[in-house]
Amino acid sequence: MSLNRSETAQKLNVSLTTLDNWRRKGCPHTKTGKQVFFEIAALKRWLDNRSSGELDYTQERAKLTRLQAERAALDLEQQRGKLLPLEMVILAWQGQIANARAKLLALPPKVAAQVLGMESYVEIEQAIRDIIYEALDELAGDGVPKEYEKRFKVIAANLK
Repeated sequence: MSLNRSETAQKLNVSLTTLDNWRRKGCPHTKTGKQVFFEIAALKRWLDNRSSGELDYTQERAKLTRLQAERAALDLEQQRGKLLPLEMVILAWQGQIANARAKLLALPPKVAAQVLGMESYVEIEQAIRDIIYEALDELAGDGVPKEYEKRFKVIAANLK
């Protein structure tokens, strides 16, 4: 797919000047009258194969600007409460897994104590079911560490 100069510059996040400099240095392009067209795949191969090793200031600046904009967008999404910090997610999952492990390990002695005197299969099954559902209900909390609850409340208040 052939793109004109403006489309190519926008697609590669470079200036028209950089694109013209590349043309002078021999990058693949076609001309139809005064119009110049580029095949993105061919241009990328040419850029990858360049052996000069020189850094293009404009291209590097555009790359830095794009990365800074991405970082700012991620920070904004985090402030809006749409993204969570990795540490928060890890702590929450570690807490959930530890809590689930503790609940599962506590089931056998709890069940044994309750079903010891029971004789009916239905009665034993119901007692086990009740204990399992009790443990599952306790695990069904949000799992947010206490130190982050205040932060969530602030985020939620800002969303209103």
